[in-house]
Amino acid sequence: MCGIAGIMTLDGTVPDGPLLDKFISSLRHRGPDGDGRHVAGNVGLIQTRLAIIDLSTGDQPIYAFNKHGDKCALVANGEIYNYLELREGLGRQAFMTQSDCEPPLYLYLRHGLDFVNHLRGMYAIAIHDTAKNQLVLSRDPFGIKPLYYAETQKGFIFASEPQALLATGLVDRSLNEAARAELLQLQFTCGAATALQGISRVLPGETIVVENGRIVSRKRMDALPAGGTENTSVDQALMRLDETLNDTIGIHQRSDVPYGMFLSGGVDSSMVLAMMHRLNSQPVQAFTAGFSGTSAGDERDHARAVANAAGAEHIEINFSDEDFWQLLPEIAKVMDDPAADYAVLPTYLLASKAKQAGLKVILTGEGGDELFGGYARYRRAQRWRILGGRR
Repeated sequence: MCGIAGIMTLDGTVPDGPLLDKFISSLRHRGPDGDGRHVAGNVGLIQTRLAIIDLSTGDQPIYAFNKHGDKCALVANGEIYNYLELREGLGRQAFMTQSDCEPPLYLYLRHGLDFVNHLRGMYAIAIHDTAKNQLVLSRDPFGIKPLYYAETQKGFIFASEPQALLATGLVDRSLNEAARAELLQLQFTCGAATALQGISRVLPGETIVVENGRIVSRKRMDALPAGGTENTSVDQALMRLDETLNDTIGIHQRSDVPYGMFLSGGVDSSMVLAMMHRLNSQPVQAFTAGFSGTSAGDERDHARAVANAAGAEHIEINFSDEDFWQLLPEIAKVMDDPAADYAVLPTYLLASKAKQAGLKVILTGEGGDELFGGYARYRRAQRWRILGGRR
């Protein structure tokens, strides 16, 4: 997890240092390993770094030059999992680092805004193209990495968190009433709107182009290819699924620092641990949270059995009522948007425990229920043929 932020001024003035300092200070918790800044013309970019790949030379901003000698600067938050394949595909490119975030910049020079079509990963990317004096923002198709922006009287500002935008003093701290109504009805806010007036989110898969401090274009890519039918057997489908899971979990373990996983005891995280066990020669560190005083939602028994079967180093954490009330204010302070999901509380405790164990990278089973219809609401929808099920 890193932090990125920046500004493109409306009047063409050079962004001032104190404003960039506010960005860095407000995002320091996302990137404790270092920070960098880029200032050129009316654009200023910053990044606070949590070092995962290329610990020695992977600092940002990252620079590259087009064939006319014009500079492009990139700051990014996330992981580009296919960066090794991208580096090979780019051929005899004069790479300056081993960072996974350098290939996207050269892809931009080669393919323009279509560079995102080549990326496999979770990311929020900002590129300053000095030749066009454009600011380009892109977010991964599933929206895993956050990216927010605001159009202010001083210009266009963006950041990994709304708190960083508020820290500039350029955005009023006022509530978006329509978003609040959505939050109370749906337990989340829809689309680009956030709970804060004047602050919007870059949509999943969206690329925004900014000129002279204002958005001039936006395009969006789909998270998944169009569905359809295929003549295959169940056994063949299961074999392909196993190969795909093996590939994706393997590529997610590309890291120059130690990693572990969160084990809930459910099917999704249990599968992740089984695949990690298959791919690793050393025991995997698996973290599980349970709840004292109740058996509801406590899957530690199953998690313990799975961990034992996989030979994992299993770390169990007990989440108590006292933990809830103690952590609630701290968690509310760091949430990007309000979210009605109690799981953020034990997850926060798990992340703290993983950090104490010296880990920077964690694999989880998040997204499995959404992809494979694991929630009861999906099963109800299928029953009523809302998803186009066969009669």
